[in-house]
Amino acid sequence: MRIPCLLMCGLAFGTGCAGGVGEVTGTVTQGGKPLPGATIVLAPDPPGPGRHAATAVTGADGTFTARTHKPGGETLGGVEAGSYRVTVSKLIPPNGLSEAEYLKKIAESGGGIYSPDAGPPSRVESVPPEFSDSAKTRLRVEVTASAGKPLRVEIP
Repeated sequence: MRIPCLLMCGLAFGTGCAGGVGEVTGTVTQGGKPLPGATIVLAPDPPGPGRHAATAVTGADGTFTARTHKPGGETLGGVEAGSYRVTVSKLIPPNGLSEAEYLKKIAESGGGIYSPDAGPPSRVESVPPEFSDSAKTRLRVEVTASAGKPLRVEIP
């Protein structure tokens, strides 16, 4: 199966920061349209001691800038150099509800949609598993501190 994606190449890390940290920027589209509110995770591949994941959330235009979050609350202004497995996830309300309808039903029910004792049903993943599941994704990236191109992820 062919996964349409322009990710396997070098990325944008133009900061040239000391310590092997680069800036990772990019755009995510789904069905040819920007995917706002998606969570991007760059997980070290392979994982190991002293390696940290980087994350980002896409804006209204589908663009993002990833940051590394270290234990103790330290956030780096980019992504540590190395190999990463990339996932894209966007959870949406269940049963075809819009976000506004979902939040309204939660508020009207006192926190539960089906009964006062039940919490709202879980949101569902809107991105196919070959992009959203860390065990299934084929999206990989090699981060360096040298300049490169912005990352483009195109989800069918």
